[in-house]
Amino acid sequence: IKWTRELKNVPIISASHHEKMNGEGYPKGLTADQMPIQARMLAVADIFDALTAKDRPYKPAIPIPKTLQIIQEEADRYHLDPDLVDIFIREKAYELDKEADES
Repeated sequence: IKWTRELKNVPIISASHHEKMNGEGYPKGLTADQMPIQARMLAVADIFDALTAKDRPYKPAIPIPKTLQIIQEEADRYHLDPDLVDIFIREKAYELDKEADES
């Protein structure tokens, strides 16, 4: 795909969102300083979505309080960016999607 200038980093961000801050992720085993901030953000959002989604036929949705606990545990293990997880939880970023649905 020929990406526009504004979207040229989408493949890098998408390919990096399964990396872990401590280098134990995949596909390349990148460490925190090698991961784009956007990929670290996407990782938090992706895990939240995967855990809370009600449309997954292979598992029930996990309640938000339990999901936030799991995400915090991942940050404590340095799998997710602790600063971004702190902001995500403290600012209740997960509620932004709900607000968009209501408007």
